[in-house]
Amino acid sequence: MSAASPAKSALLTLHLGAFMMGATGLFSKIIELPAWDITGYRTWIAAAVLFAWVWWRERNIALKSPRDYGRMLILGVLLALHWVTFFYSMQVANIAVGMISLYAYPVVTVFIEPWIKRTQLDWRDVVSGVLVLVGIYWLVPEFDLGNNLTEGVIWGVISALTFAVRNLLLSHWFSNQTAARSMSYQVLIVALLMTPVLLLSNHQPTEKDWWLLICLGIIFTAVTHTLLGFSLRYLTAKTVGLVACLQPVYAVIYEIFLLHEIPASSTLIGGAIIMGAAIYESVREHKKSGYA
Repeated sequence: MSAASPAKSALLTLHLGAFMMGATGLFSKIIELPAWDITGYRTWIAAAVLFAWVWWRERNIALKSPRDYGRMLILGVLLALHWVTFFYSMQVANIAVGMISLYAYPVVTVFIEPWIKRTQLDWRDVVSGVLVLVGIYWLVPEFDLGNNLTEGVIWGVISALTFAVRNLLLSHWFSNQTAARSMSYQVLIVALLMTPVLLLSNHQPTEKDWWLLICLGIIFTAVTHTLLGFSLRYLTAKTVGLVACLQPVYAVIYEIFLLHEIPASSTLIGGAIIMGAAIYESVREHKKSGYA
């Protein structure tokens, strides 16, 4: 296997993960539970699956040092904040607002990553980030401070910030850690943090909710975030962030075919701009890595 093969596989994995993660927003509407309950149930399910997978593949689930456990705790807290604010954003506003405002995180990543890794800021990444903002503007052309959209955007931006920082720290601290092992500890920490909420909750999942939670926990949490973690081992966080901007576009596709909602022309324009920025960053990483 050539040296470039892992990076090529990571890029393909990233695109697959982005396509699958584009559907997560739908669960905020079809599961009739609060955002924190959804986060708690999905992470307990995902943690069980991931730890079973790691044990089966590696026969060992321990981390290398006490410092790694402390770092995992930080990542788990950031992931918990990201998931709760992400789902809450979509519940108080709508799926489009939650998905779109979340995707401020690639822009945040572009500017934070050089500071964490002590590398020079590339002007081309700045251009890609600006294109993402332009795409977001087209997706949400009307910003009315008098309705729930404002609250949804604020929570979405908080979700974006926590996700960007978590991705950068994950890439910086655990580049040699398997994606499944890293993700298993993070989702377990989220599940533990959410346990008191579940115990005090007055909301009980229905049979339909349980099936959706199992699907969300296994396929759209354990699998997709493991794919994302794998890509972070071989690609820069800014590349992962910008390619993942395809997720709102995929979310629109899901809404068309599953919810039968046709987006406005401005949504299509914004989606095209975001897709263009993500494809540009993906191609540039492809060329920079030197694989065919």
